[in-house]
Amino acid sequence: MMNGSNRVNDSKTEREVAAFLDEHLYSRDLFQAAERTDDLDSQVSGSDIVVTAPSLGISGGVVDEKAASSYWDRPGSIPTFALELSFINRVEGLNEGWFTDDSKRTEYYLLAWLNAKQRYFTKDEITWLEYALVRRKDIEDWLAGQGLDRQGLRKRCAEIREAGFCRKEFGKDYWFCYSKQLAEKPINIVVKKKVYLDLALLHGEFGKVS
Repeated sequence: MMNGSNRVNDSKTEREVAAFLDEHLYSRDLFQAAERTDDLDSQVSGSDIVVTAPSLGISGGVVDEKAASSYWDRPGSIPTFALELSFINRVEGLNEGWFTDDSKRTEYYLLAWLNAKQRYFTKDEITWLEYALVRRKDIEDWLAGQGLDRQGLRKRCAEIREAGFCRKEFGKDYWFCYSKQLAEKPINIVVKKKVYLDLALLHGEFGKVS
């Protein structure tokens, strides 16, 4: 379970990634507008920034930024990205993960893979960052094409929790991960990076891989 200090540090890291993206990505002419939504209600509802990029067909799009910052020291980060499906809350019990939660206003995900000079880095200590802006519905449609629509994902989560383990997925571009060792016991679906890049409306990188 993460202690309070780790939560504070991780929150600072998220802000540094946001600052890096503001400086290097959202400042580009491609984005006609980019407004941070830093209030708690927006954060809870899955909104980090609202952007308008006419050439991408986006007008007032609600974006949730997700960064694989735990792998800051792995050259090129990781070749996947995990989508949270469900977790356990000590007070409320079983909860929907951020990807399947119908209450989230998220329309797009800005997925980021990065390298940095240290674990808890500043924006200026990010040495490389690769990003993919992906429409949430496009990810959902891709998963539905694999036989995993929203209901199918929830059913698979229920089966995993009942069995107490994940069945291995062979020869596919995704697999399920059940982290029983963590206090919240989250279940994620891990999807290969190449899928996100195929779906991406915008993809690029800054800096050099460590």
